[in-house]
Amino acid sequence: MLLIFSLSAKRGSERVGVWRKLKKFGALSLGTSGYLLPLTPETHEKFEWLATSIRRYKGQASVIQVHSIDELPNEEIARRFSYARSQDYETLIAGLKKLGRIRNGAPQLARLRRRFQEVAAIDFFSNPLRSRAESLLERATQPHSIAPSSEVKRKKQFKNCVWVTRPRPGIDRVASAWLITGGLRPSW
Repeated sequence: MLLIFSLSAKRGSERVGVWRKLKKFGALSLGTSGYLLPLTPETHEKFEWLATSIRRYKGQASVIQVHSIDELPNEEIARRFSYARSQDYETLIAGLKKLGRIRNGAPQLARLRRRFQEVAAIDFFSNPLRSRAESLLERATQPHSIAPSSEVKRKKQFKNCVWVTRPRPGIDRVASAWLITGGLRPSW
């Protein structure tokens, strides 16, 4: 499925809106104004809807069913789609790895889960990184149990220690003093 369109340069915000929708649909760019998606009823409907929007913006748009492209064999097209999804999955995997270092990452986890669903919906050629991202997402959703003994042990390491700070403490130093007096040295 191929969408070819032209939109006036004066319609910058509409052009950006069309570009964002194409990116959200997972369309592959072919030059300056041609975009490609696999032929399915859903993608056909999306391109028809977008073409109607472009015409409403006083632009020109055509949706074409393409069976082959001379200089682009099907394997190359599939490779390009897979490469685009690989970049999306790599970004997602990096976010999931970062999430492992955050204590209360529920909002980030929800955002990453939504992003995974968006990327999986436009993964037309079953990218191999999908299973890796899926397993990391599954691991991130499982509750983590921190052994209380290790937390108490860590707290004991810092009790009754000598703390050095600078003469005129800033706000971070004030917070540290509060932590010491409130949590680590309750006798003060």
